[in-house]
Amino acid sequence: MGDSRFPSTDSDTDEAALLAAIEAARALRRDDELEASQEQLLALMEEYPDHPLVLFEVGGSYDVMGEEEMAIPYYRRAVEAGLEGRDLHECLICLGSTLRVSGEYEEAVEALERAVDEFPERNSGRVFLALAQYSNGDPELAISTLLSVLLETTADQDILSYADALDYYKDNLDETLDD
Repeated sequence: MGDSRFPSTDSDTDEAALLAAIEAARALRRDDELEASQEQLLALMEEYPDHPLVLFEVGGSYDVMGEEEMAIPYYRRAVEAGLEGRDLHECLICLGSTLRVSGEYEEAVEALERAVDEFPERNSGRVFLALAQYSNGDPELAISTLLSVLLETTADQDILSYADALDYYKDNLDETLDD
């Protein structure tokens, strides 16, 4: 039998109540009530063990509590369960970043490449991808990725005054006068 504080999954009303419960847990997290947020999310997990947003939020709960390795399987399950839209983008970023700090560099690059491929308009994925590329032993690609993001997003006129040179260097990082 499920926790009576949370609805069953039989209707749109139930989905709205689930989303409200998730938002309440997020609010607790924002208020630095991490244990209370996690308790609420784990109770939701009992009632909705395969719901992609619940899986993602449980992963995030472990992540913010410093239990990154506990977060990874929940992030993976959330993606596999069909998480979509902004939540999917955020989950892929969290998964990739957490894999990187856990030393799983190749998997981090894969997750973050997916974030970039599926959400090309969102630059955060590219920045985290650069960190993973660096950790994965590809510092040239990491710098190139960061320079691309910088050149595409900055409004800093001092940097933009060097845009042509920086654009050239992002693809020719090792070039010297001796070349």
